[in-house]
This record gives sequence, C-alpha cells and structure tokens, in this order.
Amino acid sequence: MKVLESVRIGWRSITSHKLRSALTTLGVIIGIASVIVFMVLGGAFQEDILGDIDSENDPVMQVSVQQSGGGFGGQQPIERPTFTESDVEAVGAIDGVEYVAPFGPLDVSHVDHDGQRLRLVSGTTTVPELFHEGGVFPLVEGQTFAGEGEAVVNVRFQRHFEGNASVGEEVTMRLTDGRTETLTIAGVVEEEVSTQTRPAIYVPTDPYYTSTIETQDGTTERAYQSMLVRATSVQGLSDVREAVQTYMDTESDARQEVPEDHEIRVQTIQDLIDQLTGFLDQITIFIGGIAAISLVVGSIGIANIMIVSVTERTREIGIMKAVGAKNRDIIQLFLLESVILGAIGALFGVILGIGIGYLVVGYLGWPMVYPLNWIGIAVAVGILVGVISGLYPAWRAARVDPIEALRRE
Repeated sequence: MKVLESVRIGWRSITSHKLRSALTTLGVIIGIASVIVFMVLGGAFQEDILGDIDSENDPVMQVSVQQSGGGFGGQQPIERPTFTESDVEAVGAIDGVEYVAPFGPLDVSHVDHDGQRLRLVSGTTTVPELFHEGGVFPLVEGQTFAGEGEAVVNVRFQRHFEGNASVGEEVTMRLTDGRTETLTIAGVVEEEVSTQTRPAIYVPTDPYYTSTIETQDGTTERAYQSMLVRATSVQGLSDVREAVQTYMDTESDARQEVPEDHEIRVQTIQDLIDQLTGFLDQITIFIGGIAAISLVVGSIGIANIMIVSVTERTREIGIMKAVGAKNRDIIQLFLLESVILGAIGALFGVILGIGIGYLVVGYLGWPMVYPLNWIGIAVAVGILVGVISGLYPAWRAARVDPIEALRRE
C-alpha cells in the first residue's frame, strides 16, 4: 500500500471521530505548549537582564569571594567584609587598572523626602568614578557625587516619591544604627544597570562606611564585600585580570579572611553573563521538563485511542487482508494515523505556546524571543510520541486473523 493512500485512510478515520481525536491530541498540545511557553519566558527574561550589557566594550571585572567548585552554591558572592583598604590601593596600583570601586552595604532604615517616606531602600557605599561618563553605571540625570553630603539614586528611587526626587533636592537618610544623614541628590542612574531590584541610593565610602576587620599583622582596616575593577582598555583586560587574581591569591589581606571552602574569583562581565546564563538555562530546562510530563499523558491517550480504533475496525482490517494487504501495510496504516495525531498536537501546541508566551512577555514588558531550537524539538517530540504510541496498536492490528475478523459484525 502506498504511503499517501495510508495517510488518506488514516485522515478519514481521524476526521470521522472529530471530538475523540481532539481530546486525544489535547494532552500533546498542552505538554508542548507548556514547554514552549517556559522556553519563551526563559529566553525573554534572560534577554531582558543581559540585553543592555555590552560585554565586549566594557573592560570591567568583579572581585568577590564565592564557594569553591560549581553548581548553584557558587553562584552568589558571600556577604562579609573581606577586601581591605590596602587591597583596594594595591589593586589600583596594578599597571593597566583605571580605577577600583569597592562596594560596602549600608543598612538603611528609611529615607524621607518632602513629607514622604521610603522604607525598602538598598544602600551602597562606593566611589564616584563608578558614575563617571562612560562608566559602568551611566547617569541619566545630573552628575556623580563629589563627596560627603551628596548621593546618587536610581530611577526607581526617584519615581517612588510623588513629584519625583529631582537632582539638587535633599533627602534624609536614616540608618539602622541610629545615624541620620541629610543628602543632596547629585545624579540619577539608570534602573536597568543599577543591579538593584528595588529603590537604591549610593553614597561615598568616606565617611559613611564603617565596617572594619583586623588583618593578620594586627592592624584594623576598613573592609568591603566586593570590588569592581576597570581596566584602561579592552585589549589589556586579560593581563589585568591575571595580575589581579595573582595578587589576590598570593599577597592580599583578603586571602586570610576567605573560608576554607571558598575562593577569591576575578570575573569579567562576560564571565558573569555566562554564569548567569547557565543558571537561567538550568532553571528553564528544569521547569520545562516538569511541563513535559503532560506529554507522557498525551502519548498514553494516543495509544489508548489507537487500541480502541483497532478493536472497532477489526472487520475493516480483515477485509483489507482478504484483498491482499500485508502485515506491513496494516502496521503502516495505524502507525501513520498515530503520527498524524502526534503531529497535529505538536503543531497546535507550538502555536498555542508561542501565543501565550507572546501575551505574557508583552504584559511584562520583556523582549520577545522565539526559541527556534525548541520549536523544532517540540515538533520532533510530537511526531516521536505518535510513533511510540502507535507501535503496539499497529503491531496488534497486524496480528488480526482475517478469517476471525470477517466473522465480526
């Protein structure tokens, strides 16, 4: 029997039971649509986070303490003062280093402005170079802070206050240790690159950061959780990174403060992007794998309906065998029918998944990313589900005795 003839017969059988066929493919549709939705959301989220980062033209590296080895445990720097002022000065003196920006957390209780209060504020102490033109955190308004009494805020901080907290206006910052500081807003940094998910305020390390540690030689120095190092050029980034890593591993005060199962890592922006991308990919695939469980339900549904179809069409099978159809023709007929069901489920699943994904990312304001690889995989999986689900029913149909089949009413 020709393949096209088998396809025609199979399609006629499917369309003669429209509701049953639709319900059979529903499991495959839901499974593939779920996978596509999660892949669209994962790709869009990743693009939203990383899309504005120009790693090729930004000779920047982060110095932090992370857990040794791979896995999820090594993704986040530990939050403890580690890098001393001596470390900051020594790294800044390395050939090819433009500046070093240490980061120290500031425990902010709340910020008041024009009779309004903002409680959930991320406070950070750093250096003014971080906000210079062409720096890591570009300003959208004003300029970087010049010293004590000035601050840089992010867009989310500014927009929290009715009428906005504009450049040149004063805010009152209350710290958890009881200190109260009156600050003038010198500039506003882009929200997307501030690395903060909530309103943020940045002030100079001197005099606002006070965390210290005792070094191995008995002196007490101010110490920071992490540092951002900017090289003078992209071409020299690799050499600078190697020099900074060598200093940290052999001469720094920080190496004495690192826990036994941790290490100091000097990572470029591209390293951080790769690390974050790998983490997001693992999460996306894990969630997509859970969604794909419904594909198993879909395959069981196809297998079940094909077995029912074999039973219902026993007399038809007997007639086909009586007029010369071979076992392979019967197998081909029922196998193609199940493949058609799987392919239909895959097609509508992809359409539904992309449609839902498009609506969700549009609502969230993320860029739309079409997971072409996963669309191809989804279609292939749908067809494979049809093949696997149809193997046993097709084999069972081929074993039907034509004499016994023709006796059936």
